[in-house]
Amino acid sequence: MKKILIIALSLLTLAFAANAQNKKNSKVSEVKLAVSEMHGDHCKQRIEKSIPFEKGIKDVEVNLKDNTVVVKYDNTKTDAEKIIASFKKLGYPTEIAKDAETTNKQ
Repeated sequence: MKKILIIALSLLTLAFAANAQNKKNSKVSEVKLAVSEMHGDHCKQRIEKSIPFEKGIKDVEVNLKDNTVVVKYDNTKTDAEKIIASFKKLGYPTEIAKDAETTNKQ
């Protein structure tokens, strides 16, 4: 009887943990941005050092080859428009890339 109770409690605990993780991940969205006037490592470093300090930003991946930046963010704290405004404050004209839209990561 104890084994069954322990197994049941273990499964219940795992179910709650998985549910909590799904709720946490449902807040994370991703947007791919086309960034103009991004020319080299200096620009990449400037973006990688500045943008993560904006509220809600989780991760920034800069691709100099195609002048895009993928930003993962907490959609309860910021949105794509605010992120674009942050890039513009840094001096980089930015828009959502034509080949990608804002997505929720699950």
